[in-house]
Amino acid sequence: MTPGFWISSITVAGHPTRRDSSVGFESGLNVIYGPSNSGKSWVLQCIDYVFGLKADEFVLDENSGYTEVRMGVRTAQGSLTLSRSIGEGANNIEVSSTDPRIESGVYKRQSSGRSPLLSSVWLKLIGYDAPENLKIIKNQNLETQALTWRTFWHALYADEDRISTKKQILLPLQATAQPAFKCALASLITGKDYAAYARDESVETRKLRNNAIIDYLEPLPKQLEERIELIDKALGSSDPAEIQQRIDELTAELERVQQRITHATVQGQDIVARLQQVRDSLAESRSLRNRYEELAASYRARIERFDFVEEGHALTAHREPATTCPVCTQALPPEARSAVPEPDLRERHDLAARLNDLRQTIHQMDVEQAPLQEQEQDFAAEAEHIARRISGELEPQLQALSTSLASHNAIIAMQAEREQHLERKQAIEDELEERKNRTFPKGNFNPLDEYPKTFWSQMGTNLLDVLGACVFPRLKDAQFSHELFDAVINGKTKAKEGQGYRSFVNTAVMLALREYLASEDATHNPGLLIIDTPLLGLDDPQLDPELQEARETIPAALYDYLALEQDGGQMIIADNTKFMPDIEPLKDRCNLIVFTKREGEARYGFLLDAQDEDLIDLEGTDDN
Repeated sequence: MTPGFWISSITVAGHPTRRDSSVGFESGLNVIYGPSNSGKSWVLQCIDYVFGLKADEFVLDENSGYTEVRMGVRTAQGSLTLSRSIGEGANNIEVSSTDPRIESGVYKRQSSGRSPLLSSVWLKLIGYDAPENLKIIKNQNLETQALTWRTFWHALYADEDRISTKKQILLPLQATAQPAFKCALASLITGKDYAAYARDESVETRKLRNNAIIDYLEPLPKQLEERIELIDKALGSSDPAEIQQRIDELTAELERVQQRITHATVQGQDIVARLQQVRDSLAESRSLRNRYEELAASYRARIERFDFVEEGHALTAHREPATTCPVCTQALPPEARSAVPEPDLRERHDLAARLNDLRQTIHQMDVEQAPLQEQEQDFAAEAEHIARRISGELEPQLQALSTSLASHNAIIAMQAEREQHLERKQAIEDELEERKNRTFPKGNFNPLDEYPKTFWSQMGTNLLDVLGACVFPRLKDAQFSHELFDAVINGKTKAKEGQGYRSFVNTAVMLALREYLASEDATHNPGLLIIDTPLLGLDDPQLDPELQEARETIPAALYDYLALEQDGGQMIIADNTKFMPDIEPLKDRCNLIVFTKREGEARYGFLLDAQDEDLIDLEGTDDN
């Protein structure tokens, strides 16, 4: 699985007289090495500080003169610069981001008001979509807490004080914090958000809620019994089988009546369609006859005018044309004295012939309309008959059948209701009995049950690979114990072994987990491992004679293994030249950062322009 980010640099800044001190890193293996009190562990603590270490636990404070720690981070989608002030109460981290997933702004080390948590930055970068809402389970009572980066940070970072611990290197020191870590690791592996698995109620609250439900349920069986008695009275001696048989008969008869209505409706629609066709034909014929009547009236009027003119001409034929005006007695001009012309009898004869033809045509149309009028009357009568049959006979039958069927169905529904009430009554009585006998023991959530079944065997395989690559002497078997949550090598634990043995085994466990989280078996890969002095104490005489013999070969083999296994994410190792082999041959395969504590020879120490007394660990002597 591709890591979500890697640290590109760490810087301590703001001293009034000294230069800013920075160390650059690569995405794979980075080894910071040098003699004691050169500031190697301070580099790791600065990284821890930007990842949320408490301000009062940080090696630098206001008295150091430095004011700020900055860390550069690279991602696949951009880069981030995180800045945190040094001093008491410095809980704000300023983030400047070009990665679209991370908003620039001020983040809090711990939850405070509406400001986002620093943890959400890291969780987003390793693939969590809404880290501010993520929950893990912190105890067997299924109480929850927020999933934060610090919950599992100790499995990614072991300082010089922890690397040789006799306890489990992956677990936090506080026993009460261990279930939360195990659940956080389960979330990294499976991707689960355990908010959905949590019970927010206390045992006492659950008892009260259970008693309230009992109080609510207790009167219900009696109420249901009363309703069942009312239904029995209404049903009387009704035989369900007879009722169902009658329903089947009514349903069949209803379907037959419905079919008759459908058939009659279709027949009526056909009659109405044919009636409309006849009426359309009659309307067209009547319209044409009216036009013919109007034309015949026009012919008759013209013939009458001819006859009038002819009669007037006969009456005035023996009179002389008038020469004076009958009104004013003045003489008429010659052109006004002309006589009325005689009408043309041929035109009258033509009009009479046309009129006769029209009369014959109109008569013929009347003859042809008669059958259509009879059809119109027949179709209209038939359509009315069908409509009366549907509305007066079939629909009342349908209504009567529907009413009877509804009545019988109501009986069936009442019988079904009775059965439901009986079942509900029994269910309530059973629930009441169960709730009255219910106990409320504390929860028994085990986060290890959330791990894939193959987790333990795969961790054992990874341990074998690491130890084998580091030429662990007489290696026969390596297991990661489910009960101990730690390594068991050749059948024995590390607790009674020397410091060098413990450091080596703890380093192997952290590398085995790193390999697992980088595999396809895990959903989220932090992609970061930081170890201070991975073989602390191995240079001392060893209790195990075989380990005593192999202590000369193990360091070189370990660094060769680290150089080969860089695909799983970034590794930052701090080591003391007193304990480590010559790693100059690895300079082309990893990023080597050396502090010499010798003036004029490479870099003196982490803090530039600082004297030896300034590099003493404020928490005590730093043997690294």
